[in-house]
Formats: sequence, structure tokens, C-alpha cells
Amino acid sequence: MKRLWFALLAPVIATSAACTARRHADAGLTQVLLVPRAKAPIKPTGQFDVNIWGAAANTHTLLDREGHGAVPVSEARFLWGDGQLYMFFYAADIDLQVRATQHDGPVWKDDSVALTLSSSDGTKRVIQISPGAIVADGVCPEDAIDLGDPRCDLKWESRVHVAADVDGTINDAHDFDEEWAVEAAVPIASLLGGGPSPVDRVPLRVSRCEIAYDGVRACGSWGAHPKGGLELVEDLR
Repeated sequence: MKRLWFALLAPVIATSAACTARRHADAGLTQVLLVPRAKAPIKPTGQFDVNIWGAAANTHTLLDREGHGAVPVSEARFLWGDGQLYMFFYAADIDLQVRATQHDGPVWKDDSVALTLSSSDGTKRVIQISPGAIVADGVCPEDAIDLGDPRCDLKWESRVHVAADVDGTINDAHDFDEEWAVEAAVPIASLLGGGPSPVDRVPLRVSRCEIAYDGVRACGSWGAHPKGGLELVEDLR
């Protein structure tokens, strides 16, 4: 149980995160996460290194639609570095379900984490990553539920580099799994469409849906409140 401390802290983290998110949403404010720079380039391994990620910006527990800590627990950490947005994502999970094995396959039907960047032209760029380190990415209309929408253009490539780590047995409903993690390096220019944009501010949503053995989806997100958004802002302190 390499990341058990995440689960042990979950009740406290969830309460704090939910209260903060409700204050932002009620006030109609944009959620801002101050993201420090990485001390050195990060090569994703999927393994949590406290020396790298201990000081990273932390969303804390992702929230459900009511603004409460989503169950099962998951959270994301972010760092900037040399044109990259680095992410470490942790997810508790007692039943790991992963079927997609090819790039741009139906990762959205699996246990996965999604990074979404909305654009002013009514589209959004979506990067979806499974515990099997399989990536699906594309450009979709803002109202698309997921990358499975036929209007999504899966030809867009984020050029994200990922690695994943799991504690459990994938696709075996007869045992109890523990957790999975994804570490990713996303080229910021690609995330922003390659155009000239500030590299110290990225409006982003992170979300995770857990796929249970009976098909029930339990979802949590950060940066998805109707009266506000999410911005990752470089912490210059």
C-alpha cells in the first residue's frame, strides 16, 4: 500500500477542499491553483517521489456534483517546467477496469483521468489517461460528454508523455484492488493549441470517473463549478 497515506488523510482533505470549492462557486470566483516550478525536468515513472511532488500544487480531493469529496478518493498535483505542465494523479480504486489497449481507443469507458482545456471558440481539448498508461486525446465541442462523441476530432495529438502504476489486478472483479496513479508531462504549447499564449496561466479542468464492476460510474472533478473555473497560475514566490 505504497500510497495509503492519501486514503488516511482523505476525510480531512475532502472536507477542506469541499468548503473551499463552495466558497469559490458561491462567490462566482475562478479557482486558482498556484503552481511552483519543478526543480528539474521530470521523466514520468508513475511512482510518487516525495522529493519531487511533496511541494507541488495540490487540488486535494476531487469533488462530486454536490461539492462534496468524491468517493473513491482521487487528487491531482501539478508543477511547471521547461514548457511542460507536469501532473501526478492518485486514485483509490477497489476494482480496476481497463479495456482500451490502443492510443485513441475508448479510454473514456475505462477507469481514467481527464484533463480538459476549454477554448473561446466553443471547443475543448481533452486528454484522457487510463491506469494502463493508454492515452486518448482530441478536440471536442464544448457540450460533448466525452471523447466518444462522434463530433470529436481524435486526430489532434497532445504529445503527452505518461507512466502509470497500479496496486491490484486489472479487470478482475473477484479481488479487491487498492489504487492507481498516473504521472504525466504535457507540452503546454500543445495544450493551448500551439498558438502564442502565456505559459504561466492555464485554464484547466481535471476529472476522474471510476468504473465499478456493475457499471456504475462515480465521478469527481476540480475546476468544474458552474459559477467559476479553474486556472493553474505559476507561483512566483
